[in-house]
Amino acid sequence: MKDVLTIVGIALLAAVLGAAIILYGPSRATAPTVLDTPPAGTPVAATVLSQGAQSAVSARTNYLITSGSELRALWQMLSTNDPVPSVDFSQSDVIALFAGTEPSAGYVISTPAVLDSSSERLVEVQIAKPGVSCLAAQKQTAPYVVVLLPKSSLPLSHRDTATTTSCLQ
Repeated sequence: MKDVLTIVGIALLAAVLGAAIILYGPSRATAPTVLDTPPAGTPVAATVLSQGAQSAVSARTNYLITSGSELRALWQMLSTNDPVPSVDFSQSDVIALFAGTEPSAGYVISTPAVLDSSSERLVEVQIAKPGVSCLAAQKQTAPYVVVLLPKSSLPLSHRDTATTTSCLQ
C-alpha cells in the first residue's frame, strides 16, 4: 500500500511540475519571420477603416475595392455595426484582408506596412494566432481588416507573415 501511495505522490508531483512549466516556463511564441533584407520601398500611409473577428469570408482572401458599390457589398460581409465609410475613390483605394475561418478567438489579421517600389505596391500581412498559454474562447472566428490607401496604378502584391501571440505576462 505504501508503494502505491509513493507512486501516486510522484505522479501527482510530476503533473503539478509539468503544469507549472507550461504556465510559467519560457514562452512558446514564435518570432515574426525575419527577412535577410527588408523589402525596399517607400512607406504608404494606411488607415484602418474596420477590423474585427467575424466576417462571412471563410478562406484566406484579399480584395481590392475601387468603387462605392463594391465597398457597400464588402460591408455586408462584415459583422460590424459601423456605417459604410465615405471614400473618394478618385483619390483612394480600399483593401480588405480576410484570414479565413479559424477554430477559436485570438486570431488577428493586420497590415504592419504597405510599401511602394518602382514596380509594385507590397502589402505586408500579419496573421497572429493565440499561443498555447492563451485562454481563447472556443468559437470559430473569421478575422478581417479593411484599410484605406492612397490610389496607385502599381500592381498589388502581398507577403503573409504568421506569428504566435504569447499570453504569458
